[in-house]
Amino acid sequence: MDRNQGPLLNYLHCYSRRNFQYHWLSNQEVVERLLDFSPDLRAAYEYYQDLIATISNRSQALLDQLIKRNNLPSAMRRVKRTLAKHRQEIIASFYILLTNGPIEGANNKIKIIKRTAYGYRNFFHFRIRLLISLKTSNLMIRELSKKRTRPKAKVA
Repeated sequence: MDRNQGPLLNYLHCYSRRNFQYHWLSNQEVVERLLDFSPDLRAAYEYYQDLIATISNRSQALLDQLIKRNNLPSAMRRVKRTLAKHRQEIIASFYILLTNGPIEGANNKIKIIKRTAYGYRNFFHFRIRLLISLKTSNLMIRELSKKRTRPKAKVA
């Protein structure tokens, strides 16, 4: 499989490596030395690199090849089972680009408000404070739509 890796290992610059008796080694040489210790480690590393290439290329054919690959170390067999189990979701992620970034941002903002407030005595006030600070979020939009859809009291 073609390994179209994102950030490639640096093989031009060498650094003094304490774990390798202060030899001057590049990042690629360090990885090669570590992979020489075990064929299972090398097979797992190659499978991992192929998985990265598959995701970066968004290739369904490469994903199917990864799922069909045999003679893997036991840890990678578990990864292979997970890939097979979630194949449809992985393929969908190639075409539908969604992120949970806005939700994570809202959660982070809520945590910051909780930390700086030292606790609210009244949950209603805490909720209002969150809705004010998250006015452009989906939470506030839903809250506003609830207020608009309430039935008006009948005046007799």
